Amino acid sequence: MATKVQNYLEEQVAWEKGTDPEYPYVADFEGERWVICLNDFPDETLYTLLVDGREVAHFDDWPQSWVRP
Repeated sequence: MATKVQNYLEEQVAWEKGTDPEYPYVADFEGERWVICLNDFPDETLYTLLVDGREVAHFDDWPQSWVRP
């Protein structure tokens, strides 16, 4: 079952390095492909979370429950 939008930033996620500098982190979570996009900070939020190609969250602070590679 897909994660509810309000919980994306609270999930326990172990990220892997991506191959594109604009999308530096990727993860497979509950059958979905999660990708972190770096934005044009400070004019925009620092990060955008995309789940299966859909923007689901914009944020500046890396969630404590997420593990970077």
